[in-house]
Amino acid sequence: MKKINMMCPINFTGYGITSFNIYKKLRENLDICLFPIGSVQLEDAAYQEEIKIDVDKQTSYNNHDDFFKIWHQFDLFTRIGKGKYSALTFFEVDKLKASETNAINNLDSIFVASNWAKNILLDNGVRIPIHISPLGIDPEIFNNEINKTVNKQNDKYIFLNIGKWEIRKGHDVLIDMFNDAFEESDNVELWMLNHNPFLNQEENAKWINLYKNSKLGNKVKIIPRINNHADVAKLIALSDCGIFPARAEGWNNEVPEFFALNKPVILTNYSAHTEYATNDNSYLIDIDNLIPAFDNKFFHGYGNWADLNQKPIEQTIEYMKYVYKNNIRTNPAGLQTAKNLTWQNTANIISQQL
Repeated sequence: MKKINMMCPINFTGYGITSFNIYKKLRENLDICLFPIGSVQLEDAAYQEEIKIDVDKQTSYNNHDDFFKIWHQFDLFTRIGKGKYSALTFFEVDKLKASETNAINNLDSIFVASNWAKNILLDNGVRIPIHISPLGIDPEIFNNEINKTVNKQNDKYIFLNIGKWEIRKGHDVLIDMFNDAFEESDNVELWMLNHNPFLNQEENAKWINLYKNSKLGNKVKIIPRINNHADVAKLIALSDCGIFPARAEGWNNEVPEFFALNKPVILTNYSAHTEYATNDNSYLIDIDNLIPAFDNKFFHGYGNWADLNQKPIEQTIEYMKYVYKNNIRTNPAGLQTAKNLTWQNTANIISQQL
């Protein structure tokens, strides 16, 4: 069995969840010496022993073994050992800093989740081999059978958005879209699962108040943070349509999870999720312009993202009205798409190249 040194976070962030799922599948065919980034946080304690075994290999690791890192594009300079260095990264905007391009060009190869990301690397001067390894879902947790295990209390049509509070994710305009699409008499709700651990309590509360104090605030349900993916799957099963008017995404893990539960999805036709979102499986919001990525918190104008101007806003509103009035609650094409988006497939692509 081939040995590799692997560095990645294992926690409840997007990178941490991605890393853990890929690590679990890679270790089935690779002998991994693991170097966690930050403290290890596990949803399932059953994997604690396996992680300890692989971390303990640090005492005798071989610095000539190949090295694989899953981490941000702005922090790929550091590495373990002297072997071939490959990394998986994902990002949201269309421009890399010169230091990031330089760091990537000093790798032996780079993995990204989408053709959109590959093209950005090429446009920014990346010259090393680029491999596309779409990210995945756990079909044992996210599958159509989950819908049979939940008991919906009524026929209310529920829109659900999942993803930490950010302007990048369109949360500043989503509530206005909802308010413009519906009236008090409509049998509809908007559920939001969005706690952002990188915001303080006051900042999270500001987002919540924006929604709860709006015109249809009594139809908005704020869901506390959930760290258990089985409970996230049940929440999706209780909903009827995913709504994701994001300006940019590095992948958007939640959308394939909605697909796997046979749910319709409304989302922007831009950035990494164009790798799997099509007119057959999604209600795509057309984007006709890009603007500097600026939210004065996480993004400060370097690079661009989708411009959610009046045209895409109006299109989103019409989509929301359409799925509600036509009682669209299933997505056969999305269900089929989800079958090809598994962590096993991601790991297979990566292991073939390592």
